[in-house]
Amino acid sequence: MSFHPRLSSIRMLRASFLLMLTVVLLSAVTLAQDVETPKYEIFLGYQWQHPGAGVPAPFQNYNAPVKQTLPDMPAGFGTAFTYNFQKYFGLEGDFGTNWDNYETTVSTGPKLSLRTEESNYFLHTLLSYNRLGVDGLPSSDGIGAILGGGWVLKINRMFSLRIVEADYVWARHNYSAVVTAADPDLRRPSLEGIRLRTGLVFNFGYPELVTRAPVARCSPVKSWWESPSRPPPPPRTSIPSTL
Repeated sequence: MSFHPRLSSIRMLRASFLLMLTVVLLSAVTLAQDVETPKYEIFLGYQWQHPGAGVPAPFQNYNAPVKQTLPDMPAGFGTAFTYNFQKYFGLEGDFGTNWDNYETTVSTGPKLSLRTEESNYFLHTLLSYNRLGVDGLPSSDGIGAILGGGWVLKINRMFSLRIVEADYVWARHNYSAVVTAADPDLRRPSLEGIRLRTGLVFNFGYPELVTRAPVARCSPVKSWWESPSRPPPPPRTSIPSTL
């Protein structure tokens, strides 16, 4: 699939996506349960990307550059590693790449999770290194950010299925080698794209379950006088006194 929205359309899509995530996560708060949390999570799956940027077309005049809109990148994959400090908060490292014209990101940042017995809803905010390669242009390295989240469905204790992850991907690039300073938008373009993912999550490092050994308890031995089932005491007999 391919589409080329205007910048305003991208911002509308981003705002709608963030609103949707907020509603889902607020709903999940009411369902959050005290469930066991793995110490480590590894994601591996498919990635589709819409770069959301216009860059200079290759082989054009330096002083009269022509803009081209980057097409969608349907071929790609992503992976991520999360270390969970506790059930709500973790630190994530992320790698993603798409090709046929390529965009590669390496990022890290905090991850917030809300867990139930069946699902995990998460948000993450990542600072990223972004590398963009366009046929006919020099590769460009930039600093960017990734903001998004997703829904993970638990299969069993070790495996989960990331049903969907949706991220807003921003980055700033530099094409000063091929574009004059008179055209700043093409010389320093910004990427405002969307990234979609799905795949498997591997869960490791659950806390060990501590089982207590049964403790034998002995009831104290009661005396005959304290026993509730004791027979009545024998009657006292009086001995006549001898005068």
